[in-house]
Amino acid sequence: MSKSSKLCRKTSCLRSNIFCNLIDKIVKRPSLQFLGQWGYHCYEPRIYRTLAKILRKGNPDFVELLLKKTKDYVQDRSCNLALIWRTFTPVYCPSPLSGITPLLYVAQTRQSNILKILLQYGILEREKNPINIVITILLYPSRVRIMVDHELVDIQEDAKTCLVLCSRVLAAISIREIETQLSLGRRPIISNWLDYIPSTRYKDPCELLHLCRITIRAQLLTNNMLPNGIFSLLIPVRLQNYLNLES
Repeated sequence: MSKSSKLCRKTSCLRSNIFCNLIDKIVKRPSLQFLGQWGYHCYEPRIYRTLAKILRKGNPDFVELLLKKTKDYVQDRSCNLALIWRTFTPVYCPSPLSGITPLLYVAQTRQSNILKILLQYGILEREKNPINIVITILLYPSRVRIMVDHELVDIQEDAKTCLVLCSRVLAAISIREIETQLSLGRRPIISNWLDYIPSTRYKDPCELLHLCRITIRAQLLTNNMLPNGIFSLLIPVRLQNYLNLES
């Protein structure tokens, strides 16, 4: 099968997925958002259990498609369709009372390809304490990792990439808070972690170019226009990519 045929087949599978069809129906008929059989009781709603499976399998294309379909609801955290804020229980933590958000789960598992998509949609900028995500990437026990067809050999490289990605979003990263955790005996997943956080995030003055990126993204985020709004700006493609965290 040719490469183009495989790509078409993959795209078709994503678009015709039962889970996405369900999301479409709920978006079109808000009355379905609170179906009785989805009561939280002692089990998670079916839609959130499916979200957990998607993240555990680490499919960035599906995650992006899901964000596109539900991005209009992200600003309202109380809405059931704001899936990115809903907590779920990963396979390694089965209690329905100890759920975590998709962003935190991706940070724990260091899925850099999915983290990049979440960051492009402004999810980290919406966090009240984004430093907690950085600390999770750096210090969370490495045994928590997706185990589908992969081994654990790339987890350190993924952690490095995750730190770099967070540095593209944040104006400052509190090294003091990280060092406080280290003083309590916690061990970082990479020994030279400070090499992957620019000095302009904790010591030197922040670059003007980066501050401009933060300001523009903040304005787009306020209008719920990340990341698509970036590409409607009349600026060179290179700057569009910079705003979209490609560099």
